[in-house]
Amino acid sequence: MDDRGYIAQALFDRLRGGEVEFRVLGDTRGYPDTAGDEIDLAVHPHALRSMPRAVARFCHEFDLQLVQLLREAHGWHFVLAWSDDVGRPHFLVARVFSDFYVGARRLLRSDELLRASPDVRFIHGLATTVESGDLAAERIAWLSELWHEYPRAAMERIAQLWRKRAEIRIIAHAAKHGDWTRVRSELPRLRRALRRGVRPRLDAVLTRLGILAGRVVQPPEALIAFIGPEPERRSTLMRQVARELAPAFPTGLATVEHGFHEQHDGVDLRVVLEAPEGFIRDHEDVVEVDASQTLTVQVSRAERQILRWLECRVEQRYPAAVVGDNPLAARLLQFACRHRVPLLRDLIETVLNCGIECRIRSPILMPHPYGIVIDRNAVLGNRVTLMHQVTIGTKHPHDAHSPVIEDNVFIGPGAKILGAVRVGRGATVGANAVVTRDVPSHCTVVGINRVLGSQGGEEQRQVERESVVNI
Repeated sequence: MDDRGYIAQALFDRLRGGEVEFRVLGDTRGYPDTAGDEIDLAVHPHALRSMPRAVARFCHEFDLQLVQLLREAHGWHFVLAWSDDVGRPHFLVARVFSDFYVGARRLLRSDELLRASPDVRFIHGLATTVESGDLAAERIAWLSELWHEYPRAAMERIAQLWRKRAEIRIIAHAAKHGDWTRVRSELPRLRRALRRGVRPRLDAVLTRLGILAGRVVQPPEALIAFIGPEPERRSTLMRQVARELAPAFPTGLATVEHGFHEQHDGVDLRVVLEAPEGFIRDHEDVVEVDASQTLTVQVSRAERQILRWLECRVEQRYPAAVVGDNPLAARLLQFACRHRVPLLRDLIETVLNCGIECRIRSPILMPHPYGIVIDRNAVLGNRVTLMHQVTIGTKHPHDAHSPVIEDNVFIGPGAKILGAVRVGRGATVGANAVVTRDVPSHCTVVGINRVLGSQGGEEQRQVERESVVNI
């Protein structure tokens, strides 16, 4: 079983464990041993709202990155990412919906999709194929196979979506005889006819308008600038990164390259080679790449940081689903600290007796945001939970070394983490614990530096300090 098959099967098992009624659509003949890059899941309408939280928890527990979470008409679009042993990124796209829509036109209801009869699976696959233009050999063979299971019902489904006899004959001939040459040449015509064959629904039109308005405020695409003194090197890096990360940007990735003396508006993230002094300090959302390293290492470094930036962006846009439900006081505190609102920040920190000086980009779960102190040089990863009376700072007032907290760390009430220490991914710091030494990943520390669950002592950390998001 390959990685995608394993992850897809684990996701299905998780949904079954949560008693979510669902049906896998598309070509599932190779499941679970082999799985494609994309999966379509039909769920009951009541389960649709909880899907972002369910998928986010799944990613958390299986150490995956949720790099895209897009709202669609009556559905969600997820992109999950992970890296193999040599650092290459891999992706799984999951589209989850109740009713099946093309644009604002409902083609199939949720009850039909959940029954998943051969004719329903055929018409869903056919409509998806016509819309995407994907006429790969395996896909059209699968469609022909579905046709022959129940040809009469499949023909009736075709006639419901395509009104003209000529168009019906083209599709029926292709499905019956396995010759899709005519369909391939008539794709634009069939696509237009599909959209004319079903009337748009008013509620779907309004939903799509709301989604489009939201994407104007929070665009799902990104503009990444590759900046460096050598045009050939930065151009090569840009092309390779854009090619390998294309699945992470379903709505498009725009890239631009230039030197340090040029400026481009609307840049979301900068990948920098040989940055001059002060450049990184003066710009936010910067990925620094060591120009002395090989191209392979540079690409891996840039891709890893871009995916982490995407993961952080998802958490900012959907904090309740991905991170957890913060009380209003915690949301106001983090907003004021993140945007450095002077008077509001001072007022909230005084009322809550907090002092948060570090940069906050990814939301932090603070169930009880009282008495929390974080030094300005501290580094916090994604999905960190801080209970009340937590201190993350230096050992001495004039010490410049502060802790690094990696992803998915839970820090209990009254805990103190001091000095140049690293708390590993998925670790738990118990209530009132004092930490002045490194804590390995997925371990628990209690009392004064007493680590539970560590095998072989303190593990040497493989992730560099710069790999954490909030730098």
